[in-house]
Order: sequence, then structure tokens, then C-alpha cells
Amino acid sequence: MKIVIELLILFSVVSVLSFFFLSGYSHKRRMNNRIKEFLPSPHLEEAANEQEERPSFFKRFFLSVATIFKNVQFSESTEKILLEARSNLKPEEFFALRILAAAGSGIITALIGQPWYIITIVIIIGFILPKNFMKRKRRIRLARVNDQLIEVLGTMANSMRAGFSFMQAMQLVGKEIPDPLGPEFERVVRQAGLGVSVDDVFEELVERLPNKELDVVVQAILAQRKSGGNLAELLETMEETIRGRVRILGELKTLTAQGRMSTWIITLLPVALALYLALVDWEYFSPMFQHPLGWMMIFVGVTSNIIGWVLIRKIIRIEV
Repeated sequence: MKIVIELLILFSVVSVLSFFFLSGYSHKRRMNNRIKEFLPSPHLEEAANEQEERPSFFKRFFLSVATIFKNVQFSESTEKILLEARSNLKPEEFFALRILAAAGSGIITALIGQPWYIITIVIIIGFILPKNFMKRKRRIRLARVNDQLIEVLGTMANSMRAGFSFMQAMQLVGKEIPDPLGPEFERVVRQAGLGVSVDDVFEELVERLPNKELDVVVQAILAQRKSGGNLAELLETMEETIRGRVRILGELKTLTAQGRMSTWIITLLPVALALYLALVDWEYFSPMFQHPLGWMMIFVGVTSNIIGWVLIRKIIRIEV
């Protein structure tokens, strides 16, 4: 039981250290980008250039490790995650970050004096954790699209009724709306200004922000540009439609909250009870790991738990 407690402590420490490391690196990178974009004086520009010319030891080491994987062909899923999360990391840099996180976790665990199997588990966790963090960042970013899309459509419709052109309305959205839709619309305007086809620009927009409502809006706009019509009225109609869909999704989320909570309670309750019994009276609980009947009971319990979790998730998942 002591090993289980130590493993939980190590997992918590590695998770916290990895979170602070990723947050600090991301914050520093965003700060440098904002400094380069909004430099108010030549002195700050010279200071920024000097800082770029003299990168820190950690950054040089990180980039040197990333260079090793520069010619490696990474999966499309990894590139898609970084693109949808709007990360500044390249695929080779992200892979190097995962390698360094796994190696650092393993070294810390080894220095503490843990056995090899715990070191192996911690290394695997350290390798998986950055990808899960990036997926969470992508999920949070994409979750804001629906709410922002209502505001975007209303702003564009009002702007076009006031005399703005379609591209001017999109440019206004790019300046006024925060991430994710604002910078993406601004990118669309820049690409269209460089001569890229509007159809290709909007298709790339949907690829960067995979959202059903956004896809419907893009397809409607492209169809209207070919057939003609009152675009401002079309945008207002889509705004009302998406507002209704978002309202229905919110109601469904409220109605299924109990089911979502039940999945976690039903899944974690046996685990929590097992940990409690193991901590309170190990001699009473130890036959579960020492007798074949106990092994069979654990296998059946884990399998039933997973099946129940999957079935409840399917029941509460309602497509709108």
C-alpha cells in the first residue's frame, strides 16, 4: 500500500511541475509575441532583438533537442491538435517537449529512489501529460466558438446594414472579437487580400476551427456569394438559428448534468472504496490480490465498471 501512496504523490508532483512548466513557457512566448507586435519605442525593439540574439540556455537546449526530430514525419493528428489549439510550437518542438517531460519525470523519480516499474509508469505519464494538456487547451478554445459566432454574425449584419462591405465587416470582427474567431477572421481577411480564393480561405478556416455551426455559416456565405441575395438578412437569420441551437444545447447540458455526475460517481466509487479498505485494514483487503478468486473478482468488477461508464455516456450524449 505504501507503493500506491508514493505513486499517487509522485503523479501529483509531476503533474503540478509539468503544468507550471507548460504555463510558464506558453506565457513567456505569448509575451514575446505581444512585445514584437506592439513595441512602443526603438529602445524596446533593440532590447527585444538582443534578447532574440541571446536566447537562454534552456531555450537553446530545447531547440537543439527539437532539431533532432526536424526531419521526422509526425502524424496528422498531432499537427491538427497544435493547429486547433493555436499553439506556437512546431510538431518537432512539441515532441521534444514531451521527451523532455518524460525524461525529467523519470530522473526525478529515480533520484527519489523508486523501483524501476514506478519509474516506467512516471515516464509514461510524463510523456502523455503534455498532449493531454494541449487537447484540453484545444477543447476550451473550440468551446468558445458557438457563443462568439452569435456575436460575430450580429456584428457583421449590423455593419453591412450600415454600409460596410463584406470584407470590411470581417475586418471589424477581426479587430473587435477576441480569440478564437477574431484572429481567425483577421487571418481570412489577410489571405483574401493577398489574392487567395475566398472558397479556399473559408475552407481553411473550418479546418482550423472544426465546428458544425461555423461550417453551416461558411457554406451559407459561399452559396450566397455565388447566387446573390441580401447577405445581411442571411446573417441575421443564421444568428437566430444558432442562438436557438446554443440555447437548446445549454438546456440539454443542464438536463444531463445528473447523468454526467453519475458516470464519475459510479466509476470512482469502487476505486475510492478499495483505497479506503486498503488503507484502513490491509490484511482484510490483501486476499483480493493474493487469491485467484480475488483476481477474478477484480477483473469482473473493472470490466463491469468500464461497460457501465460507456453505456451511461452513450445515453446522455444527445446530438442536436
